[in-house]
Amino acid sequence: MAKFNIPEKFNFVDKFLLSTLAVLLFLLAIQILMVLFGINKVHAQEQTTPVLKTVSYGQKQQAFNEQDKLNFIEQSREQIFSDQDIGKASSMTRTQRLNSTNVDENKLASKSTTMATVSSYYSHEFLIYDAQSYLYDDFDEDGYYQTFGIVFDADVISSIANERADVYAELYLSIDGGPWTHYYSTDVFTIEGENINDEYEVITTLYEGYYSDNYDVLIDLYEVGYSGLVATFSSDDSDALYALPLESDEYDIYYDEYYYDDHHHHHSGSTGFISLIVMLMITILRCTFIGKLVRNKA
Repeated sequence: MAKFNIPEKFNFVDKFLLSTLAVLLFLLAIQILMVLFGINKVHAQEQTTPVLKTVSYGQKQQAFNEQDKLNFIEQSREQIFSDQDIGKASSMTRTQRLNSTNVDENKLASKSTTMATVSSYYSHEFLIYDAQSYLYDDFDEDGYYQTFGIVFDADVISSIANERADVYAELYLSIDGGPWTHYYSTDVFTIEGENINDEYEVITTLYEGYYSDNYDVLIDLYEVGYSGLVATFSSDDSDALYALPLESDEYDIYYDEYYYDDHHHHHSGSTGFISLIVMLMITILRCTFIGKLVRNKA
């Protein structure tokens, strides 16, 4: 059997190399744990229902000039509070919202009282005559937009010429025919007969939680003082509300210097991991080589 002569004392170089090897092994163990933890964290996030956030602004289109739109679109990504934060969006499904008992008392009165008043004097009904959609901001140029506008024309159909009514609308999004999800409630606005000049416009930036896909839009119209739905309009009624290519801000990444730095930093963990392995291999080889020299001298 071969006999190896192990030196009783290590010189300075041997001690340095062995200490370096111990440190590298320790760092390697930490890197492995971090990688495993990161993978588990990603899997946990994938299984969690995304938090939906939007930033919207709406008013009569006649008072909404192009500069106002550009200003809102520019500022929307810097807003601290989303529609969900300020109660303008609930992220509830349409079914849940229609069945909800949490109604705005400033907008709604009892249905029986309103119906009695209407039947005593006159009757009227409502119609959303038409709607249009517009797309803004596709920074990564992948065909999906993070900001879009919806314009709709609500009318009062009545025996009284140019009858006025106070209304508000609830807007919903659906992904490829899935459940309608509430994303905005307009303020109360006044419409007059079948006047086209009372069109209402809502511009929305999808801030978080909307992955890249085709979205349909639905508009429910309510009359102030009446708790029932008075009119609805959706992608079934107009192609303008069908299959809008949308995505929220976190998926619409634009490639500027900031993104490059962030992207580089994101991959620095894997780069450091590879470098650490290379250093470890070099150290082991050097220790092996020195060990052979020691044995040969002995």
